[in-house]
Amino acid sequence: MKKVADMTQGRPLGLLVRFAVPLLVGSLCQLLYTTADSAVVGQMLGVNAFAAVGACGFLSWLVTDIILGLTQGFGILFGQLFGKKQWPLLRQAITATVVIGLGVGAVMTVIGLMTTEAVLRLMNTPESILPLAVSYLQVLFCGILVTMFNRLAFTLLLSLGNSRTPVTGNIVSCVLNIILDIILVGALEWGVRGAAVATVLAQFACLVYCLIKLLDIPELRPMDLRPSLALMGKLLRLGGPLAFRNGVISLGGLFVQSAINGYGTLFVAGMAVVEKYFGLLNLPGDALEGAFANFSAQNYGAGRLDRFKEGLRCSVLLALACWGVIAVGVLGWGRELLGLLVSGSPEELELLLNVGCEYLTVLVLSIPMMYLLCLYRSGLEGMGNVLAPTFSGFMELGMRIMAILFLPKLLGRWAIYIANPLGWLSALLLLAFSYYRVYRQKSGKRG
Repeated sequence: MKKVADMTQGRPLGLLVRFAVPLLVGSLCQLLYTTADSAVVGQMLGVNAFAAVGACGFLSWLVTDIILGLTQGFGILFGQLFGKKQWPLLRQAITATVVIGLGVGAVMTVIGLMTTEAVLRLMNTPESILPLAVSYLQVLFCGILVTMFNRLAFTLLLSLGNSRTPVTGNIVSCVLNIILDIILVGALEWGVRGAAVATVLAQFACLVYCLIKLLDIPELRPMDLRPSLALMGKLLRLGGPLAFRNGVISLGGLFVQSAINGYGTLFVAGMAVVEKYFGLLNLPGDALEGAFANFSAQNYGAGRLDRFKEGLRCSVLLALACWGVIAVGVLGWGRELLGLLVSGSPEELELLLNVGCEYLTVLVLSIPMMYLLCLYRSGLEGMGNVLAPTFSGFMELGMRIMAILFLPKLLGRWAIYIANPLGWLSALLLLAFSYYRVYRQKSGKRG
């Protein structure tokens, strides 16, 4: 059992910290290489190229978020089976996820390649950056299967309590992506297409590393290569709603991006440069969501609901403490940080950075809502409840659309800035209420 970690025994604080710290480091590495990606494009290719990549952000995240939701649902079953120590069923579940991943990934690849330009036009992407955006996205969509299986490997390792291997894989991927960015974008002059190729190749390297480590776990051998239809159905019932939820949330992002695009190229670039730092703001939330998701799934599978309260309390305190540190740094040096990613004329940079600083301030002050949203959501999913997390996506989407439709006349561009935070607030209220209701129900039944 050295390759895995049991989170049903021991102090929750120590377990969560030991699990979350590697995730935090891994997310930071991933953020560094995506930021380096943007910095290389912005500094070597200019504002238009940077804006083109930024305009692709929400659409590429639509695909990634659907994959994340699907694999996150699979992780619920993985964690519960681990908590029950049902190794044969776990091996069958892994085979079932491979079959599902191949099918879903292939369909998403075809749809993505066929609809890229049409969707970008629907989003009012400026004509000056449209060809660059299409080129960048089509390369990323060719790597959808790589992204799918990379996330499946990550999810399985995390469900087994192993957060160190994914981190090491992220570090390898980070270093390789930066090197490839410099070679493909700078030396070989492949443009934005080169940045996308670097991302796909770096993810593939991470996938290979994680697969090697998974094959070294004794409990996963020998693999059962017969796909179970019953397990496939159960996995889809868990992962399908979460993938749908993430897709709905990302559609809200596309709606926001369409509104952003209407303000012109420099406004698009200003918003895009802040989005590149959003991962930094959300690092503690992401890490602790992963830790609490696996903590709750394993303990629910083992019948240890008594550990949930302490686990949630520790997660919230850790997240807010980290946010305080990040907020001081980002608000104090926000303009300087934003200026690292893009170049241009003094007039262009002044407008771009003004927009970026305004948006960055709104996000920094709102991010604790996202932390709490993620923790309540992961706790619900760990208990096998995907209904409220799925419906929360519709709440978030609805609030974003209302903000974009009705608030610009009153608030101008600030309506764009607060659209996402308003969506987080509505989802948080629903998830918090649902979490405590479901927890009381489950505790009563188990008692």
